[in-house]
Amino acid sequence: MDDLPRVSSSEVSKRFGYYHDKALTQILAIEHDGVARVVMLPAAEYERLSKLDHVALLPRELDRVDLAALRDVAVPTSARDLDHLLD
Repeated sequence: MDDLPRVSSSEVSKRFGYYHDKALTQILAIEHDGVARVVMLPAAEYERLSKLDHVALLPRELDRVDLAALRDVAVPTSARDLDHLLD
């Protein structure tokens, strides 16, 4: 969030219409007591981000059952036939 333009919450409160319009073209970090606590962004961008609802985990974050499932998965022949596309 360090690269986002920052605006104080009191400034946004005083000039909400201005910052509302500005947030349609530029994501804004809203600060309270010098700390960015809220972000203003267009609804379309929020919807786009919410569709990316997946989590990447490190192997060490997986439990034994999940690791075993990954180790023991049976790769279908049809998928193996696509390996050449990775070269």
